[in-house]
Amino acid sequence: ITMASFGGRGGHRGGRNTRGGGGRNSRGGGGGRGGGAGLEGGPPPRLRPCRNFVTTGSCVNASTCGFAHVVKMHASIDASSRSSKPSHHRYNQPNTSHEPVSSVAIWETQGTIKIFSGSHDGYWRLWNTAQGTFVKEFEHRMGGKVETVDVASNFLFVGFEGTTVKVPGVRVGMVHAWNLAVPTDPPIEFQMDPLAPYSAAGCITSFLNSGDTMVSGSHDGTIRIWAYDAAVGGGKGGFALRHTLHGHAGEVTGLAVVGGTMLWSGSTDSTIRLWDMASGECKYLITKETPGTIPPPQQPQAQQQNPQGVGHAGPVTHLVPFESPAGNFVISSSLDGTVKAWNGSNGDCVASETHGQGVVTIALTNDLKGNPILLCGLEAGNIMIRSILPSPNAPALCLLFTLSAKYTAGHEGPVRALRAGPANTFYSGGSDGKLNVWEITGDFGL
Repeated sequence: ITMASFGGRGGHRGGRNTRGGGGRNSRGGGGGRGGGAGLEGGPPPRLRPCRNFVTTGSCVNASTCGFAHVVKMHASIDASSRSSKPSHHRYNQPNTSHEPVSSVAIWETQGTIKIFSGSHDGYWRLWNTAQGTFVKEFEHRMGGKVETVDVASNFLFVGFEGTTVKVPGVRVGMVHAWNLAVPTDPPIEFQMDPLAPYSAAGCITSFLNSGDTMVSGSHDGTIRIWAYDAAVGGGKGGFALRHTLHGHAGEVTGLAVVGGTMLWSGSTDSTIRLWDMASGECKYLITKETPGTIPPPQQPQAQQQNPQGVGHAGPVTHLVPFESPAGNFVISSSLDGTVKAWNGSNGDCVASETHGQGVVTIALTNDLKGNPILLCGLEAGNIMIRSILPSPNAPALCLLFTLSAKYTAGHEGPVRALRAGPANTFYSGGSDGKLNVWEITGDFGL
C-alpha cells in the first residue's frame, strides 16, 4: 500500500519538510487579528484562523475579514492545582503555575457532554458543559499523579501512580475503573496478583480499551493485557491479567489495535513494536535503522533528516489507528518532530511529515463534511490541524491551519492531551494546567 492509495483515492503527498509547522524558532505568516505559524522553508498553511472569531465566536468584519472563520474556542479552564515546585518532564515543559493536564476523556450522558480530565496534581475531575458553563462537578484525589483517563462501556478508567501496603514507601502503577451507572460503588482495581495488588511497577502511562480486553502501558516499559472475568473479586467481576509483554526499554506512550489481533506500541525508547495479542509475542520491531522506503518528499533535503531507516529518531509519543478504504493504518508521533503513517498489516512506512518541533500527542476527528482530520499537539503549545486523505484540493497530510497562543489561542507549553468529541468538538490539555474546549465551525475546503 503506497501513499497514493492511503485512503483509496489518487493524490500526491507533500514532502516531509514542506507542510509548514509552528516551530519555536520558525514562526511565520499571519498578523493583525489572526494568522498562523508556518514551517520555515515550506509553503504556508491553507488557512489562517481569525483571532477574534477563535476567541469570541464572532468577527466585526464578517464577510470582509481576510482570515478564516473555521474554529472557535468555547472555554479555557484551569483544570489542575497550582504547582508547588518546578517540573522536569521529558517534554521540555516550562515552569508554570499549574500542574500539567495529562489526559482528557469525553462522557456523553443524558444528552449532555461531560469532560473528565486527569492531571499531575493527583486528581481526576469531572466537568459539566451544560449551557456552556463548564462547571467542575466532581473531583477525586488518587494520591499520585494521574497520567491517563478513558471512558469506555460506561466505565471511567484511571491510570495513576499510587502506593500499596504490600510495598511500603514505593510508588507503583495502578488502574482503577468506576462504573458510571453506579459511581458510588468502589472502583474495580487492576491487580497483577494478590501479593502484587497493583498494575505495574511504574506509573501507568497509556491505556487502551478493545472490547472486553484492556491494555495498559507503564513507565517501566511493560505492557499488560487484561480481560474481563466474572470470577474476579470473589464473583463481583473484574479484570484478570492475561499477558505481560516485555521488550520496550522506555516508557510506553502509545497503544493501538489493528484488526482486533495485532497490538502496536510506541515508547520513549524511540521504537514501535507489533505484538500478537493472543500469544503476547512481539512480531516486528521498528527503529530508526529499520530498512525501508519513505515516499520521496517534495524537498529532497528533508529526506536527509533520518537517512538510516524509516523509524523515528526520537521518543515516540502517541499512536492512533486509522481505517480507510485502502486498509488499516497506524499514525505515530514523535519528539523528533515527525508524524508517520504506517501500513497496519506489515509495518511499512507510507508517509511522513515534519513539524519543526516535537509532536507530543495526536488525535483523529472530522471536519464538517466528515473528512478525517489529524490533530497534532506540539511542544511549544501549538495545535496543527492536518488533512489525512488525499483529495482533489489537497494532498494527504496537508497542513490546514495552526492554533497558537501567539496568533489565535492555545496553550503555553506542551500540549499533553487531545481528544475528539461529538458535534465537531475537540479538547486539549496542556502543561500549563489548562483544559481548552474547541469547536470546528467552518469548511476547510477539502
